[in-house]
This record gives sequence, C-alpha cells and structure tokens, in this order.
Amino acid sequence: MKKRMLVLILSLTAIMLAGAGFVFAERGEYENEHEGGSFSRWMGRDNGMSFNTAEGKLYREECGSCHFPFQPEFLPAKSWQAIMSSLDDHFGDNAELSDEKTKRILDYLSMNSAGKVDQEIANKAMWSLRYTPHPKRITETAFFRHEHREIPPRILNNKGNKISFANCDSCHTQAMQGSFSEHEIRIPGVGRWDD
Repeated sequence: MKKRMLVLILSLTAIMLAGAGFVFAERGEYENEHEGGSFSRWMGRDNGMSFNTAEGKLYREECGSCHFPFQPEFLPAKSWQAIMSSLDDHFGDNAELSDEKTKRILDYLSMNSAGKVDQEIANKAMWSLRYTPHPKRITETAFFRHEHREIPPRILNNKGNKISFANCDSCHTQAMQGSFSEHEIRIPGVGRWDD
C-alpha cells in the first residue's frame, strides 16, 4: 500500500514537473521569437535582416525630432511616397528636407513598408487596406481603428494628459522598442489599460 502511494506521488510529481517544463519552454520560445517586438530589426537588433542602416538612423533622427518615428510597416509604400512628396505641408507644418535626405528616407520607408516585409503589424495593416488603399495617416487604416476602438473620446479629449494617437509612446510604454503589447499600455491619467 505504501509502495503504491509512493509510486502515485512520484508519478504525479513527474507529470507536474514535465508540465511546468513545457510551459517554460513554450514561454521561452515565444519570448525569443518576439524579443523586442516587431521593431527589433528597426531599432537595430539584427535577427536576420538588418535595417539598422544609415537611412533608418536618418529617418529616426529627422522625423523623430518632431513626432514619434512611426514604424514603416504601418503603411504601404504608396502612402509613404504621398507623405514624403508633400513635406512642405506636412499635416499643417513645413517639414521640408533636402532632396537627398528626402530620397534616402523615402527609400528606407518604402523598403520596410507594409506589403514589403513579412511582419505581424505589416500583414495586419495590409489586410486592413482593402478599405483605404493608400491612407496618408496611420489612424485612417482599419487596422489602427480596430486596435483603438475601445478608447473613449473623453480620454483623448483630456488635453491635460497630452494623449494623442500621433504619439504612440504616450500610452504604449515600449513603443520605441517596437512592442505594442496590451500588457504594456499605460494611459496617462487612466493607468493600465486592459482590452
């Protein structure tokens, strides 16, 4: 009887340990696969395709000096072309650059745009573009609208908290590292956000 009980306890312990091992192994694989989020290449961590180029740095320096440097994967190349061709009236501001810088940045954005790279955000953005094929704003895409549909207008209209869809990092605490996980959302004046 004692021997059967000991075998049963040891068997249950072995099953529990094996289960815990599978959970940790799967978590480790997920974290390795998703390390740094979809910006991992964009921010210079090479995982097979290096986008840590002079053009990428120029984009982050020039465009990121005025607003959040949006991930190129959020829009298709034609959208980036339209945006870069009208820098003299860039959403109400003059953001003109030299012809050389404009071309280098456009090349970078086009090469890494939705439809050109196989990444989760790019694929979702492209899927949603069947409604608006060449938007000039990320906020015009069905993908963006779907992801932000539960944010009530009262939160956006609270000017004291400086929340804006134009500044991803105002709520997405790891946006500059390329992660837009729901678990990392902290809305100013509201706190952690659960979908």
